[in-house]
Amino acid sequence: MRYILAFCFTVVSFAASIACTSAIVAGSMTRDGRPILWKNRDTSHLVNFVARTEATDSTHAYVALYNSGDTDAREAWIGYNDAGFAIMNTASYNLRHPSDDWKDREGFVMSQALARCSTVDDFRKLIESMPKPLGVEANFGVIDANGAGGFFETDDYDFTFYPLDNDNPVIIRTNYSVSGGEGGLGQVRYVNACTLLAPHIAKSDISPELLTDGLSRSFYYSPDCSDKSTVPTVIDKDFIPRHSTSASIAIEGVCSPDSVGDMVMWTLMGYPPCGVTTPVTIDSIPHELSPDTLGGCKASRDANTLKDSVFYRRKGSWRIRMPELQRISNENRIKSMINYRQFRTSRKQK
Repeated sequence: MRYILAFCFTVVSFAASIACTSAIVAGSMTRDGRPILWKNRDTSHLVNFVARTEATDSTHAYVALYNSGDTDAREAWIGYNDAGFAIMNTASYNLRHPSDDWKDREGFVMSQALARCSTVDDFRKLIESMPKPLGVEANFGVIDANGAGGFFETDDYDFTFYPLDNDNPVIIRTNYSVSGGEGGLGQVRYVNACTLLAPHIAKSDISPELLTDGLSRSFYYSPDCSDKSTVPTVIDKDFIPRHSTSASIAIEGVCSPDSVGDMVMWTLMGYPPCGVTTPVTIDSIPHELSPDTLGGCKASRDANTLKDSVFYRRKGSWRIRMPELQRISNENRIKSMINYRQFRTSRKQK
């Protein structure tokens, strides 16, 4: 209970923005004893893809999520490498703001981290050594193959590190930084995530599918403590899945460098209630997640087409035809669970 109280204490606000909801979970809190790095990505870039960058004599191979227009795969938004290091970010809106002519550099920083870092401490050294200003205002979440992890709340010149440890085995971040004091965005989604995770923290049974196909499909809304999925029409508020969500990804880490080959990036592309979760490994990216000639990937476009069939605009707000969306989400969740089960069965048989 002290874990639940510690990370759920917050002031609720109703602000909305292009944003993300994320969590890092220690192995002590998961069903399989492995850490998890999760990001529900909100962005104006609604079509994404997954690609692999090859190793060189001085850099790691890695897989990561990219915007459709990033054909050179220069800005990673979540991913992991062949050393077992994984990273993602959420935008923060209560740290020192970068200048208008040098900002939004988080994707470049994460690409550098995936290429060069093996451990959490390597990332610390990287951002200390990079030229300043960094051009960022973000919460960078990381885990490594030793089971370590934490959030680096980072601005142009400095950072504050919040480690994943026995006192903080689950750390959630939306769009404000604890070190930034008052302000920021995403407090409603923070409480939503806290509430939905609380019973699983109590049982230490958090899993990747709980995140990709539970929280990212949930329409729980903390201000009135209700589940909006049972009403005919819903205004798109500050739910975890939002009209601006482009993917939900849970990277299942390991607790030993000898087990890096067991890492997997569970990838739900597009608007999560309309998508299907698929496993990605450092050596295998499903074709429907890979970039194609149409821009982005097939899985992203397919999910967004379904999203367009259930959203409509009225009085300046996005609204959702909830019965149809729930039908789609339930069907796709079943497909996701089949993918989880088949992948795990095939791993056990090897």
